[in-house]
Amino acid sequence: MRIHKLQIQAFGPFAQSEAINFDELADAGLFLLDGPTGAGKSSILDAICYALYGSLPGNRAGSRQIRSDHAAPGLEPQVICELTIGNRRFEVTRSPAWMRPSKRGKNQLTEQKAASLLREFTGGTWEQLSTRNDEVGQVLGGLLGLDRDQFTKVVMLPQGGFADFLRAKAKDREELLANLFDTSDYAAIEEEFSTRLAEERRKSEALESSLAASENAIRSEATGFLAAHEIPGDEAADTEDPQTEPVDVANEFESYQQRIARTHRALADTAGQLRTALKTAREHSQGLGEQVRVFARLQELEQLKDSYTQQHPAAVSAGQKLEHDSKAIAVKAYKVQADEAVQKQRTTSAAWQKSQIELAKDWDFAGSADAETQEKLAELVRQKQSELTLAKDAAADEAGREALVAKHEGLKSQSTVQQKAKDTAEQLVAKLRAERGELELEELDQEAVAQLVQQLRESTQALGVQLEHARTRDKLEKTVAAAESAFAAQSLEVADAQKALVDLQREQLGQSALRLAAALKDGEGCLVCGATEHPHPAQADAGAQLVDDEQIQQLDDVVAAQRAKLATATTKRDVAVTKFTAASEAAAGQTVAELTEQLATETTQLETATQEQTRIAAVIKKIDQLRTRIETETGRASQAALEHTAALKAAEALAEKIADLDAKLDRVRQGEGNLEQLVARLQRAVADYNRGYNALYRYREADAAALKAENTWHKERKAAGFPDPLAHQAALLPDAERAELRDLVTADADRASAISTLKASADYLRAVELNTEGIKPPTEEDLELAAAAVTQADAGYEQARELEVLAHGTASRHAQSVQDLQALRADSGPVIEAYRRLRGLAEVIRGGGENLYKMTLSTYVLAARLEEVAIAASQRLDVMSGGRYSLHHDDSKQGNSKSGLGLRVLDAWTGKHRETQTLSGGETFMASLALALGLADVISHHSGAVDMQTLFVDEGFGSLDAETLEQVMSALENLRAGGRTIGLVSHVAEMKQRITNRVTVVKTQHGSRIEREMQALVSI
Repeated sequence: MRIHKLQIQAFGPFAQSEAINFDELADAGLFLLDGPTGAGKSSILDAICYALYGSLPGNRAGSRQIRSDHAAPGLEPQVICELTIGNRRFEVTRSPAWMRPSKRGKNQLTEQKAASLLREFTGGTWEQLSTRNDEVGQVLGGLLGLDRDQFTKVVMLPQGGFADFLRAKAKDREELLANLFDTSDYAAIEEEFSTRLAEERRKSEALESSLAASENAIRSEATGFLAAHEIPGDEAADTEDPQTEPVDVANEFESYQQRIARTHRALADTAGQLRTALKTAREHSQGLGEQVRVFARLQELEQLKDSYTQQHPAAVSAGQKLEHDSKAIAVKAYKVQADEAVQKQRTTSAAWQKSQIELAKDWDFAGSADAETQEKLAELVRQKQSELTLAKDAAADEAGREALVAKHEGLKSQSTVQQKAKDTAEQLVAKLRAERGELELEELDQEAVAQLVQQLRESTQALGVQLEHARTRDKLEKTVAAAESAFAAQSLEVADAQKALVDLQREQLGQSALRLAAALKDGEGCLVCGATEHPHPAQADAGAQLVDDEQIQQLDDVVAAQRAKLATATTKRDVAVTKFTAASEAAAGQTVAELTEQLATETTQLETATQEQTRIAAVIKKIDQLRTRIETETGRASQAALEHTAALKAAEALAEKIADLDAKLDRVRQGEGNLEQLVARLQRAVADYNRGYNALYRYREADAAALKAENTWHKERKAAGFPDPLAHQAALLPDAERAELRDLVTADADRASAISTLKASADYLRAVELNTEGIKPPTEEDLELAAAAVTQADAGYEQARELEVLAHGTASRHAQSVQDLQALRADSGPVIEAYRRLRGLAEVIRGGGENLYKMTLSTYVLAARLEEVAIAASQRLDVMSGGRYSLHHDDSKQGNSKSGLGLRVLDAWTGKHRETQTLSGGETFMASLALALGLADVISHHSGAVDMQTLFVDEGFGSLDAETLEQVMSALENLRAGGRTIGLVSHVAEMKQRITNRVTVVKTQHGSRIEREMQALVSI
């Protein structure tokens, strides 16, 4: 990911629109972001984060105070960031929610919602991808492979925070690592194991409880049943002496099963005997009941026969009356229709007669109740309706006549006004043309003046650059001399160190015989001659010291260090000479004073030319304004002339329309002075004629319907057998009598049917058979004795049957319960074993049990990440510290506390590990910066993020000495290899001298602004 451009407007401390071109900064690789405290350096980083993710980093993520308080009231807060992710180039524009001025809002303000726009540069043009606030962040975050917090840690490296991390204790370091790396999945695994362990513990305890409860339930049911129902004296039912040793559960339950089975067989035999006795009692009782039923049916038949003989004649007479009544009811509806039709004929006749009287009185109309009169009335209605429509239209036209007259007067007045406007506009045009002619006579060579201004501006800028090079050349003279002197001095140091090494090596070579003599032992062969006797070994002078290999190596290391310093001095000298040469060539041999004088002269000439250019531009602008006004006023005069002519023509047409309207009104009035009275008279005529027509129409229809209904009534009555209306009325029965006769006929039919059914029944035939055999009906006493015998036998059998079923159920349940208990024992074994294994694993995950490091799973993962960070950081720290320091992950135990998150520093000079707290301020800065860079690499690796080509490093450079600072800068130079752009956020003055490729944030009481500084040469 590379950032190309950033534009900030009314954002944070920036009141106006500020822009940073990172592509220009990328040319040098390193740039410095400086400015006083509170100026807004961090706001630049906030703007980048807000552009990509739509929120501020860290604890300011939910802040709504984004818009600058210094900005003008109507200026929209906005951030525009142009960047490349992979091989795709994007432009993201975001505007946070803000209160914009409004005339209608509360307190003259209204809320403007947040807005976003994401565009991609494809095919040579920008194409819109999204305008949704959330979607823009999702697209960019997905392409980057980082969320907002990861982005701020990878791209914006807070060195100070990592210094705290470096010195923190293991517990505090764990909290910081947990914020950097997401271990929620591993924490969820820990929680899952705890949940599963609790669940398995519950299952295991429930199984053990269930086993004990099952045994007790089986034992309780068996002993309870045997105690209540086992037959006393049974030789197999002897119980063991309670003082004897208890048997195992399997044998105990088998004994219960056998005793319950014997008890069941005995109870089953008893139930069989009682079932036979019950069957015999029921058969006897059923026989007596059958005799009672058949003799009752015989007696019922005799009673029905007597009743039928007495009431049948009356039923026959009732049937005849009901038949006549049914016919009379069938034709009664025709009489009702005839009566209703006659009544309607009378009503409509009265209405027609009333209408005849009103028409004759009011309108002198006469006519009879025939079709001719009806058609005549219809024609009169149509005629009067037509006259009424014409009268209403004329009344509406008369009401609009006054408006037409008023409009006519208005058009006449309008034509007069337009004539005056035309005259005024023509006079103004003449005046403006005269003024433009005077201005056009002046000398106005705008192009020549513009060329002069451009030439002077380019000349002034070139002189300014040449003057700056001259000043730099003068400053670099001393620097070059100092660099040459330092190079010479370091060359002598290297020569001295090399001479001392050669002298020591020669001395060691001269001591070869002494070292061989010191290694000789009696009886062992000499390394030179092979002799086992050594009579005259070489002897060292008194007080002489042998030169060993360690001394040679130490002096060799000193030579290497001096050579490294010489290389640095050589680089500084070469850079200084190169810069001095370039500055001298750019200054072209002129002095600072000469260039200053030339620049002042050119500047004065530029100011004079600029003033002349401004004057000419103002005159030309005035001429253009006059030309525009002349065109406007000329058009206005033409428009006024057109409108004057149009108003005159419209007034003439309207006068003709008013005359035509007056003629039309005279024709419609028909001699009436008032059109309203004419409309009222015609409306009354239409209503009266329409009412007369409707009355005649209804009367004629009712008269025809009445005649038809009377004829139908007489025809249907005679067809039903009633010669006259009196005979029909006599045949109709009252409702109560009709219902009584119907009941009588129905009861007679039911009795006849019942007699036939009983004679054909089996009960009647059986009763006749019993009478033939001489058998009499049973007495009540016989029935009661038989019922009592059945009840007693049934009660005895049911009790025995219940005991048999109970015994059978108890035996079955006992066998099934024992089988279930065995199955439960078999199933519970693996569950309990699984619980024990899970308990051991869960304890290890929680940092207990066999976990010797006392680390939880989450801590173990963080320790692995810390180890990766330490390896990556050591690669940076090795360069910064000149190969002296490296960071190492320490997982050793600290007492009873959990281990795994320790950090130690290996000092290559001593070969020993050191605590991080023992590092000096500069060493701590180097180590914490290395940690920050290493962390960025690890986070990018694990998140699958794209390569970050733009990075920011925050503060801490003030704690470094010159040599260490040089090493750190070399490490940062390595960071920008491959085209990276590194921004350093620092207040250190020496950094400003070393890095002149700067972005400076200037703080003022009216808001901050951004100044871009880039010089071709830098001071060493």
